[in-house]
Amino acid sequence: MLPIYIICHANCVPHDYLCSFFDERNIPYYKINIISDDISRIDHDAVSGLVFMGGPHSVNDNPQWLADEIIFIRQAIEKNIPVMGVCFGAQLISKVLGAKVSRAEHMETGWHQISVDTSKAGTGITLNFENSFEVFEWHEDTFSIPETGIPIFTGRNFKNQGYLAGNVLAMQFHLEMTESMVFEWLERYQDCIPEPSRYVQSPEQISEHLSERLEKLHEVADKVYDWWLNRVRNQ
Repeated sequence: MLPIYIICHANCVPHDYLCSFFDERNIPYYKINIISDDISRIDHDAVSGLVFMGGPHSVNDNPQWLADEIIFIRQAIEKNIPVMGVCFGAQLISKVLGAKVSRAEHMETGWHQISVDTSKAGTGITLNFENSFEVFEWHEDTFSIPETGIPIFTGRNFKNQGYLAGNVLAMQFHLEMTESMVFEWLERYQDCIPEPSRYVQSPEQISEHLSERLEKLHEVADKVYDWWLNRVRNQ
């Protein structure tokens, strides 16, 4: 199996649950930081799948690495390479697919319920979810659904939480969180968190029952990652 490339957009990215998932299944992967690494060195023909993670950026900014990444994603989708996007990564993919990405009316952080509906996604979708579950959110921007996209995840605060588009899976929320990541984000971005509201949870609210919440989050993650990995293997 050719390796999966995980593209990160932050200078300090810990070993997250996605990496642990791949490690347990002996899936070969490389993790690169696009801010410091040249994405053009990745050969599309030498990868089995691509994952684009989150980051403290906007897809409407103009650094050169962002322009290069958008071209890279477009080429990957044209080659029908299985692609998964998380938060900022999902917003990048959405922009490539012609959707609108803009600043949300409110920042959304913490644990929030989303609904799932795969009824329009075809018979090949066997995620076997419950109707709703709790996920971890941390974003300021939001995206519209591309014309080619099939919405499958819907939020109470922000409707568009995820979609499928061919071999593309885009998710606004974070399934990859670990306990150390949660506390690191709370410390690193403490000055960026607005006052608590229906959209924003306080650090105390986010930390409450953290182990139990992460356990349930990872149960969802296992189903999503397994489904996407099957797409990679069958490509």
